[in-house]
Amino acid sequence: MQITVEYIGFLKIEDVKSGSIVEFPEGTCAADILDRFKLTGPYRKFIIPIVNGERSAQDRALKDGDRVFIYLPVGGG
Repeated sequence: MQITVEYIGFLKIEDVKSGSIVEFPEGTCAADILDRFKLTGPYRKFIIPIVNGERSAQDRALKDGDRVFIYLPVGGG
């Protein structure tokens, strides 16, 4: 199935430009996308997948044609 993957600039995802359509197997969830792009650091628990404009859980099952925005809130003091 084809999923459009978008992300913010400071996330380092090699070989995939934000806004690209990427092929994934049926049954893929948002967490699988994070695994594929090696987003596995301690910050992963803070990543919020936005699926078709709605905040979603990382275990949400995706459908062909979905748009996933990988959002990592930034904080500091």
